[in-house]
Formats: sequence, C-alpha cells, structure tokens
Amino acid sequence: MKKLSALFLLAAIIVVSGCGKLKEKRFSTTINHAFEVDIQEDGELTIDLNNTITSLINEELKEVKDKIKSYELVNIRYKIWEFWGAEPNLFDGSIGIGNMNSTSPGITLALTDVDLRAGNDSPNLVTLNLNSLDKSKVEQYFMDTNGLRLFLNGSVDQKPVHFKIQVTVDIDAIAEVKKK
Repeated sequence: MKKLSALFLLAAIIVVSGCGKLKEKRFSTTINHAFEVDIQEDGELTIDLNNTITSLINEELKEVKDKIKSYELVNIRYKIWEFWGAEPNLFDGSIGIGNMNSTSPGITLALTDVDLRAGNDSPNLVTLNLNSLDKSKVEQYFMDTNGLRLFLNGSVDQKPVHFKIQVTVDIDAIAEVKKK
C-alpha cells in the first residue's frame, strides 16, 4: 500500500511539474498585400487577380509554427492608393478569400461603387465586415496553411486607370511555447 501511495505521489508530482513548462503565447501579425491594377486605354475594364499571403512573415511565429494551437482574426481592411487616370471612376467587385492552396474563394466580400479618387484621398483603411462563420473560415484557412489566397475581381468605369488596393490582414496566432 505504501509503495502504491508513493508511486501515485511521484506520478502526481511529474504531472504537475510538467504542466508548468508550457504556456500560451500570442503572436500578433499584420500582413499586407497590394494588388496593382494598371489598365491601359486599349485594355479590358475587368480585373481578375489573386495572390497568397502568409502569417510566417513574423519571424517569431515562424520559429514556433509547429506549436500553433489556433488563430484569431482581428480584422481585414483595405486601402486604395496610387490612383491616377480617368475620372470619375468607380470600382465594383469583390475581395475573395480562400486557403493558400485554393483556386477559388471560399468567402467573397463585395466592394460596391468604390470611388477610387475618394479612396485614394482618404487616409483611412476600410474594415471589411465578416460574419462569425466567415471569420471562423479565415481562422481555419490559416490553421490549414498558415496563410490565405486573396482574390480581387471586378471592373472599373473608365480607362486608362492605375491604382493599388492594399489588403491588410491582422491576425493573432496562439502557440504553446516553453516558459522561460
């Protein structure tokens, strides 16, 4: 009986001391990607672009990528800049989001009647509204691939036109790391 009690006590000490060696750490990351649109006088009015982004631009996060437990999406915003060309000019389209390996978006966020001059002149970023299901999808895309594929589709009213739409993703990764 004494041996069993001693064994139980030893096991409890090992479990308790082992639990204190890891802690959750939050890694906040801001990822920017600029879609550059350059439509010449003889070009099409439509836009169909895509590219990937990764959370692993954060060097600290890159070191603990295998220990990530979850991602929490803070927000997704966009800003128009470097606009020049025919005016007035509106963009109608969408920003799509999928996992890094996708060929089409799993989430599509509409951008309707976006005034390119006003967007360029405003210093503010526009926050895209995601419902809780879409937010969960984005977090899962990051869990699956540590990144996203962004899609920009739509059209402008007039040509020639040049502008950039910068998409900014603020994401937190939660990883279990050793206590220091």
